[in-house]
Amino acid sequence: MSNPDPSEAGSRAASVAAGLRRKIAAGSLSPGARMPSVRALAKASDVSPFTAARVYDVLVAEGLVEARRGSGYFVAQNTELLRARPPAGPELPADSIWVVRREYDPRMVRVDAGCGWLPPDWLFADGVRSALTRVAQRPTAHAGRYGSPHGLRSLRRHLVSYMAQRAITCSEDQVVLVQGASQGLELCIRVLTRPGDSVLVDDPCYPYLLEMLRAHGVKPVGVPRTSTGPDVDALNEIVLTARPRVFFTNTTLQNPTGTTTSPSVAHAVLSAADRYDFTIVEDDISSELAPVRTANLASLDGLRRVLYVSSFSKAIAPNLRVGYIVAPDEAVQTLLRVKTITSLSSSELSEQLVLSILTAGRHRTHLERLRQRLAGAQEKVSRRLTQAGAQLTHRTDSGMFLWARLPSPLDSRTIMQHAKAKGILLAPGELFRPDGRSTGHFRFNVAYADNELLFAFIEKLLA
Repeated sequence: MSNPDPSEAGSRAASVAAGLRRKIAAGSLSPGARMPSVRALAKASDVSPFTAARVYDVLVAEGLVEARRGSGYFVAQNTELLRARPPAGPELPADSIWVVRREYDPRMVRVDAGCGWLPPDWLFADGVRSALTRVAQRPTAHAGRYGSPHGLRSLRRHLVSYMAQRAITCSEDQVVLVQGASQGLELCIRVLTRPGDSVLVDDPCYPYLLEMLRAHGVKPVGVPRTSTGPDVDALNEIVLTARPRVFFTNTTLQNPTGTTTSPSVAHAVLSAADRYDFTIVEDDISSELAPVRTANLASLDGLRRVLYVSSFSKAIAPNLRVGYIVAPDEAVQTLLRVKTITSLSSSELSEQLVLSILTAGRHRTHLERLRQRLAGAQEKVSRRLTQAGAQLTHRTDSGMFLWARLPSPLDSRTIMQHAKAKGILLAPGELFRPDGRSTGHFRFNVAYADNELLFAFIEKLLA
């Protein structure tokens, strides 16, 4: 007898498992009831014993069925919980506005206007699939050990030339791979700050950074963000009273304003850091989305007092969770020690996937296509938001985000409730502010906000 086709067997197993799952949920198969044997299930369902065995493997893994050695299969005792569970719907992805998002039923969201990621079909899915195949064929891809705290050496070596394209000169030993830029920021907070410290942040800025700082007992102090980066005059005044240890700033296509720090402002920020003796953590996670290379603090500073944090999440795939810190030599060992304590190592398998993607030859083409798509979305969404009555605080022609004010007499909470009734999820500006103050601003993601339902809602709101 020939072996069953794996894809067909998988499809048939899923179908039979779904039927049994429905019977368990409906109570037709009660807790503790004996299930048919593998042979009996195969005959009743017109599938092979091989497929029937796979059905039970799936249901056991889900906790719906118990396998008892020598006795067979039985409906699990806790399956009444399945009947009490509401129908499953798509889950909202994790985002920086999670506290607000958890109030929404994901099935009711029609326009996720303020989210912080790109649509799946904008990302490099083909590149990820090809990399999975290539890496799986390597005999050393699944080594039975933890990776190095430093991260995969071959990827770090590749990043040295990658950084050179951004005019950042470093060695592979100055690169620490992390599980996304968020872990990079967390490690920097642990290494550079102490409870009770004050640190500077962009105002507005990435909300998870604010929460991470507060969780460590560190006070974030906002430096107003202008169209060309941090407000240098305000920065020089704030440092006199705040006496910060660190300034966390997002250089390129900043989240949430979409602005990019100009070379002159970058030089002025570095001069202030030298004058007042504080370290800079440069979050440059969106640099790959910029159509032209932008000035970065790490290159201008020569990695003296700047730690550079970035990742591949925005442009390749957010769930790969591979980021990196490029740091001065004296900071690297402390970063490695804290990384080892908190997570032992990062995922070498994910790092191999990223390396395969970067070296396969199609990544640059993907980035060019993505930048063009974002530029088109920026132009259209900016124009339509303005026509609807929104006020764009900063003009930009690239990246994901727009920072816009909705000049309504209603407070942002009320606006959000009205939007929720229409199936629109907004990102209110106070979540991005260190002082939590509302100015009527909202973050819009141009990849999702190109939607007539959203524009009609804003027109009616502001009429």
